[in-house]
Amino acid sequence: MFDAKYPEPDPNKKPAKEVWEARYAGDTYLFGKEPSAFLKSYVGSLRKGKALDIAMGEGRNAVFLAQQGFQVAGLDCSPAAVEKAKKLAAEKNVQIEAKAQNLDFFLMPLMGYDTVIMAYFRPLSRFFNEIRRGLVTGGTFLLEAYTTEHYKKQSPPNPILDYEECYHPNEVLKHLKDLRVLYYKEMQEGNQHLVQVIAQKVNV
Repeated sequence: MFDAKYPEPDPNKKPAKEVWEARYAGDTYLFGKEPSAFLKSYVGSLRKGKALDIAMGEGRNAVFLAQQGFQVAGLDCSPAAVEKAKKLAAEKNVQIEAKAQNLDFFLMPLMGYDTVIMAYFRPLSRFFNEIRRGLVTGGTFLLEAYTTEHYKKQSPPNPILDYEECYHPNEVLKHLKDLRVLYYKEMQEGNQHLVQVIAQKVNV
């Protein structure tokens, strides 16, 4: 059920691939080339090895992980973003495996990754089961995203932010009930309202 303060999903909304292809068109990096400050600060808490960046965009976080010695794969629905991620990796002299992928239908390999990260993306709820499946025991998961409070406070509205891409209060915790939460914070940082999480897969 959607909060009455916010719009219902638009049945005429363009497919995500089409929307993001338009946004990532051109040579400019929409969100820059530097990694998330949260990822940069807490990369030492992540399990080294094979890493997957879900909805990686133009590759700023995937490339940073590769610079830190991770073996990185990155997925995004936008082929334009994937090509820019490859270009950024070459510019930084690192290697990443970047692939265009419809994430609604992505099935993660069983225990295929030591670390999974997901920044500013809110997938279908079942995708969190894929994350648990994909992590090795002891593997780590990092998430950073906007909350609905961020959407509410935008004036004028941010043209590249949809309500459906924002998490409700404590929503992420419900998705992580089978993981050990190592770090969790919902807060205002400057003019941004964010949720930040690091969790770990443990033996049950």
